[in-house]
Amino acid sequence: MTPRWQRAALKPSWIRWLPCAFVYLTVVPGQSRFRRSAWTSVVPWDGSAWCDPGSVDEWVDRARRRRVGRDADDAELHARQHYAWMVRVRATRIELFAEMCRRSGLPVPHTVGELLLCLAGFGLFELADDGRAGDGVDDPWVLPRLDRDPLDVLPLSPEEQELEARAQRDDQAVLVAIAVRRLALRTRRRWRRRVVSTSLASLAGNAGVTVEQARRSLADLGEIADLRVDADRGDDALRLTVPWPDFRLRFPFTELPAPEHAV
Repeated sequence: MTPRWQRAALKPSWIRWLPCAFVYLTVVPGQSRFRRSAWTSVVPWDGSAWCDPGSVDEWVDRARRRRVGRDADDAELHARQHYAWMVRVRATRIELFAEMCRRSGLPVPHTVGELLLCLAGFGLFELADDGRAGDGVDDPWVLPRLDRDPLDVLPLSPEEQELEARAQRDDQAVLVAIAVRRLALRTRRRWRRRVVSTSLASLAGNAGVTVEQARRSLADLGEIADLRVDADRGDDALRLTVPWPDFRLRFPFTELPAPEHAV
């Protein structure tokens, strides 16, 4: 019987902490608990835990093919700068995750298979072997717990906990911005703005945050992205004036991006 694949319940902030390949492990069969072998056809167990950004020459070649003449030179410069920035951010993420592993006494994973065992060590998956694996192949039951909060899981210092709490607030603002942008795309075009009518509860549900988090995120977006928020016929009803296309260009994502992809 073919599994009905779906996304596991996930705390979005893990995208900032975990190796790129963890996304393979967020797609699960419909049942809450399943055999590891259910992933066999979709998870590259021997693949790298971190995605390969490719070489700078590949980036430059792609950038120059899209432009000609002087524009191609500008595109190459931008590609080299973007690549250097992305590699630095990626290296910082790799080292930070390795440090979390060391503090927790866990081996640093290099493959997707090792990553699953590592995340089980953090408590983000439960692996239970009932002794029924056939042909000597390890095939434990898997139960995802990716909805746990990094603040409750990672061995952070008090200062790091404060930074993580702030980062999660930023994550929530981006998630709300994505929801606002999707609504704005469906509204009538106006000169340099779009007007969205919604409710706070609906917006929070679409963004995957609580109502209080959505309210706070709207205030944050008012400060950083010039989003205007007006109450409309009650405390829950909202009228959002969205600067356009600036808002769309600032938040082009479909979901919370990893830091090295947030450009």
